[in-house]
Amino acid sequence: MVKTMNFGNVMVLAIAVVAVSTILHTTEAAEYVVGDDLGWTVPPGGAANYASWAAKYRFVVNDILYFNFTEGEHTVALVTKENYEICNTTDPLFKLDGPSGLQFLSSDTFYFTCTFTGHCAGGQKVAVYIAPSANTPSPSPGVAPPPAASLPFTFVSKKLGFRKV
Repeated sequence: MVKTMNFGNVMVLAIAVVAVSTILHTTEAAEYVVGDDLGWTVPPGGAANYASWAAKYRFVVNDILYFNFTEGEHTVALVTKENYEICNTTDPLFKLDGPSGLQFLSSDTFYFTCTFTGHCAGGQKVAVYIAPSANTPSPSPGVAPPPAASLPFTFVSKKLGFRKV
């Protein structure tokens, strides 16, 4: 006698296979240019320009954001939320003076602006939420967190084809 599976069992099996393959599938980092074709500059539409740009995408851990601009005309500075909101760029957490790519290693909201006088007030700032990816490992119990001085991202050079760690 041949036993057949009912439709409900087949559906449960199919869903389980899809779930397991999704979990096991490793995804490559997506790459984005901040501002798309506009790049990193004082935007004609003010801060709403970069806010709407960021809202178009879902960024996850390991994604790469490229800040494209002419060296000497802009900077990229990582600042606190408080300094972002009031455009205080006198003491950034980190600053880059040339075009750069950043690969995000952890989930959080990151606040970037330009340190040139008037650029932040002119709208050259963006808040980016990096979501956990499906492949982001959970911290192991008993493992100490990384030192406070470590950065939540690594540098990527698209031109040179290597990652600066």
